Amino acid sequence: MKTVKQILVPLVVIALVALAAFKLNSNKEKIKATTTLAAQTISEIPVKIVAPQMGSISKQISTTGMLGATEELVVLSETQGKVKKVYKNVGDHIRKDEVIVEVDDEIIAANVLVAEANFEQQKKDIERMERLEQGSAIAKHDLEKARIGLKKAEADLITARKALRDTKIKAPISGVINKRMVENGQFVAGGMPVCEIVNTSKLKIWIKIPEKDIFKLTKGQPVTVEIPAFPGKTFSGKINSIGEKADQAMKFDAEVVMDNQEGAQRLKAGLFTEVHIPVDAAQTILIDRTAIVGSMKDPAVFVVEGEKAVKKQIVTNESDERFIEVVSGLKNEDRVVVSGQLNLHDGDRVKIMQ
Repeated sequence: MKTVKQILVPLVVIALVALAAFKLNSNKEKIKATTTLAAQTISEIPVKIVAPQMGSISKQISTTGMLGATEELVVLSETQGKVKKVYKNVGDHIRKDEVIVEVDDEIIAANVLVAEANFEQQKKDIERMERLEQGSAIAKHDLEKARIGLKKAEADLITARKALRDTKIKAPISGVINKRMVENGQFVAGGMPVCEIVNTSKLKIWIKIPEKDIFKLTKGQPVTVEIPAFPGKTFSGKINSIGEKADQAMKFDAEVVMDNQEGAQRLKAGLFTEVHIPVDAAQTILIDRTAIVGSMKDPAVFVVEGEKAVKKQIVTNESDERFIEVVSGLKNEDRVVVSGQLNLHDGDRVKIMQ
């Protein structure tokens, strides 16, 4: 009995191994058949194609800046004395050479009278001495000395009159009083600030332009300006000047100027702005963004040549929501795959779908 068991156990094991081998071989045959069928089924991958088109993508350089007045300065006193009258307050418009502040001029006016009297006396002395010199009654040296005295008297008179004019402190530019630093009765000295004037009839914006865009700018080039304080509105300006040297961040300064408008929407210096500069775009090859495979750092597309898909590396430039510019890597006559390319490999057979 023991001998029979020893014989049956190996036979059962052998039978089970043989059965497993048969099943495994049968499964391999089925998988091979399925794979062959699948390969036959997808031997031609359906794709859609389009031809590249010539065109350009409108581009603009966008940057930000602050509105500034074209002219702004602090008016300084050139005289000293007590403020007699203040003619302008903060927010008042003022014209060039209009009086802002008047300083007490009583003593200075008296100095002018003295200088005028001295000058007239010197003139009369010269006339008298010239007559005497003709008769050789005085030496020429005395006449020359008198003439020098006349010049000094004239200089004193000019200085006195200038000091009298300076008691009326006038606006050197037209604009608006932005700050006033003196009050009636206050004592002012030479060099003391009196007021700040800003001229906002024209406005300027200093902007920063990166080196890749600086050569796209020209003097007089139109720009559009958006100001968050006036949502939905755009303003016009133009490039007035372009810097010659980049800063440490490799950006160049450029100045935009724009006219100010009267009324409720008159702009003020110090407002934040967004500046948009349209630049010319050359005609180039455009393709649909969906045609790109891979990343935008290393873009490629599939084109159909004969009945096969060929992968081509391309160099791109600007893009918008739909199209992208192709600088190199494609020809106008290429047929670019725009649908089905995710399943493609270089050299795959394709079937063009309408």
